[in-house]
Amino acid sequence: VPDFVERFGLWSEAQRSAAVGIAQSAEKNLDTLRLSFADQHGVLRGKSLAADGTGAALRNGCSITSTLLAKDTSHRTVYPVWSEGGGFGLAEMAGARDVIMVPDPTTFRVLPWLSRTGWMLCDLYFPDGSSVPFSTRRVCQEVLTPLESR
Repeated sequence: VPDFVERFGLWSEAQRSAAVGIAQSAEKNLDTLRLSFADQHGVLRGKSLAADGTGAALRNGCSITSTLLAKDTSHRTVYPVWSEGGGFGLAEMAGARDVIMVPDPTTFRVLPWLSRTGWMLCDLYFPDGSSVPFSTRRVCQEVLTPLESR
């Protein structure tokens, strides 16, 4: 069975190339990897993993609860996640289901202020490989793509 990223063709050639050495380097030189996405308020949300999980995270992403997308700036859940559509009108969001954070290897950085810790920004997908419609990186890309053709 192909990995999540490969199965749904989620990466560009640049992302595939960038991923090549990251897992080995992270496992040798880091203790922790932080995976993050910016929510609608600009707050970074995500998970920290042991560095030996970098390869798996690059291939399959990392699951998070969809309620992280339903937070306000005081970190309170503000949508009725147990209602039909999870407060978003989307079946994929009902019942606090998982979404998948897929790291973008072109964003990999070693954090200079935190010993042996790496970081990557992530794009958000539903388990069926479709993009979460209000993923901030997706929204930004939807604005930038038409501008690139000008």
